[in-house]
Amino acid sequence: MTVYMSSGAFRVRTVRGVMAEAKRLGITHVELSSGLAHEPDLDAAVAEGMTAGLTFLVHNYFPAPADPKVLNLTASAPEDLAWSIDHCRRAIDLSVTIGGDFYSLHSGYAAAIKASMLGRPADQAAAFKNTSIDREKAYQLMIESVRAVADYAAPKGKSLYLENNVISPVYLEKVPVNPLLMTSADEIVRFMTDVDRPNVGFLIDFGHTKVSGTALGFAPLRFMEQVAPYVRALHISDNDGREDQNLPFAKDAWFYPLLKDFRRLPMVIEAYELDDATMRSQMELLHQAIG
Repeated sequence: MTVYMSSGAFRVRTVRGVMAEAKRLGITHVELSSGLAHEPDLDAAVAEGMTAGLTFLVHNYFPAPADPKVLNLTASAPEDLAWSIDHCRRAIDLSVTIGGDFYSLHSGYAAAIKASMLGRPADQAAAFKNTSIDREKAYQLMIESVRAVADYAAPKGKSLYLENNVISPVYLEKVPVNPLLMTSADEIVRFMTDVDRPNVGFLIDFGHTKVSGTALGFAPLRFMEQVAPYVRALHISDNDGREDQNLPFAKDAWFYPLLKDFRRLPMVIEAYELDDATMRSQMELLHQAIG
């Protein structure tokens, strides 16, 4: 098992700031993720981190562009889809540079979204209330997009992992059709059969699973049983079951007994803005769970 700390766990928002904090805390493995500021000198910054002994993963909206965009492999606008695929290719190239085995990103969604709506499910739901949502069309587009990115990654020896999306009760109280793909186990299983690429798998976010289970009425443990053959990495945080809050987890978390079953996979602590003591205790707790 390799334990990474998400860049979101730190209380700084620059690449060099995260690296400095990681070094101060004795953390050697960091997932570079959404929320970090655009870094014009990224190659040099990452090289400094590697020289200092840090090991990185690249996730989702990293590296951040200078101008905010929406990363969506099912974007209906051709220019938005082209940007999203190009971003994935840049992230894979960065994974080659840092030696990361894979690049992971969120699954697509079947409705147009603005950058200002990201992380704001209530705003998204309000915007989508009267929008026509064609899930099957988006699903087929996601297959095409993921194949294109996976085929780019394969010759470079890299894998592409998709993260299960989170659908909250807030959404479904306002929008009759779920616009977010890969929130249910059935769709993930179907997708893995249809995409037909050996270097594609899933990064399962336990927090997303808990909230989606509340919204869609499924048991998170049953979800994990169904998707287990396709799980290649994990995001670890907790919440109240209604919102994806990225809170620290405890021994009574629903997924705690499962951690030992996935002990050989990369695990990323994705609780946000932690103080030093909590960051250390989360890592200790995770190692205790593995045994």
